Amino acid sequence: MVVFAILFALIAILNIFFPAMGWYMRYGWMVKGDSEPSEAYLMMSRISSVIVLIIFFLFFLPSMFG
Repeated sequence: MVVFAILFALIAILNIFFPAMGWYMRYGWMVKGDSEPSEAYLMMSRISSVIVLIIFFLFFLPSMFG
C-alpha cells in the first residue's frame, strides 16, 4: 500500500511539473507531424494534479498510516 502511495504522489508531482509528458504519452504518439498540447490543456492538467494531490494528502494518506 505504501508503494502505491509513493507511486501515486510521484505521478501527480510529475504531471504538475511536466504536463506535456503526459500529453505525449496519451495523445502525441497518435498525431503525425509536429503537434503540441494547448496552453489550456497544460494548465488544466496542472490544476487537476494539484487538486488530486491535495485530496490524497488530506484524506487517503492519513487513513493509510493512522
